[in-house]
Amino acid sequence: MPSLRELQRSFAGAMFASEDSEPAFAIAGSARAAERIAIYRNAVFANYRNALGATYPVVRRLVGAPFFNTAVDAFVRGHPSASGDLNVYGDVFADFLASYPYAADLPYLPDVARLEWAIDEAQRAADVPRNPEAVLVALSAVPSDQVAALRFRVDPSCRLVASSFPILRIWQVNQPDHEGDDRVDLDAGADAMLVRREANGVSLSQLAPGEHAFLAALVKGAPLSAAMDAAQAADAAQAAADAAFDLGASLRKHIASGTISELAVS
Repeated sequence: MPSLRELQRSFAGAMFASEDSEPAFAIAGSARAAERIAIYRNAVFANYRNALGATYPVVRRLVGAPFFNTAVDAFVRGHPSASGDLNVYGDVFADFLASYPYAADLPYLPDVARLEWAIDEAQRAADVPRNPEAVLVALSAVPSDQVAALRFRVDPSCRLVASSFPILRIWQVNQPDHEGDDRVDLDAGADAMLVRREANGVSLSQLAPGEHAFLAALVKGAPLSAAMDAAQAADAAQAAADAAFDLGASLRKHIASGTISELAVS
């Protein structure tokens, strides 16, 4: 006789098997095991669709409910949740869309999904005290020979997203309260964005390439000197006359906003 663990694993396998497959185990007293399993399967997949629909409403709107649900079903079969909390499920959905053959004609779709996942993570991130004045005071007290080794901590809600498509515009025109022109020029240029939670909700702001690279380096724990190098390299790659990264202005801006929440001398 199979153990309880074996039965549970078989039942879970039946949930994610194709709809016309027979379960690998029998249900006592039932000659209609597949039909009964289908009842559970439909409920499970409906929960997945609802959960991902709440996380990725713009993706769902862009492709329509039937397409979205079919994509979610395929995603779930390949990437079932390892947690009982579906509110934190779907982190690799964008990667799945990038390889999903039926979305090949929508090359911007994975990046829109990455933006929506960043928004979702920002909403769920831990709260930490924000005291820009204290950060500025601490920064002013750092000896000049130690400034290059400074490591800044970025607010836990901050996420950085970059795309070769105008995904912010795509996201904006697909909001429920959007009014006016909803046209999107896919050749309008790349977007580099900071997503963060503020007192009134999640905010999305565009960044210059150097500024985006600077913050990305800080998020990874790089010292100030390395973050500065990353910013200058990004600006050089952009080859724009107005792209010069200003360290002082960037520090003041992101400390004042709370994006940079703390610093420590390495």
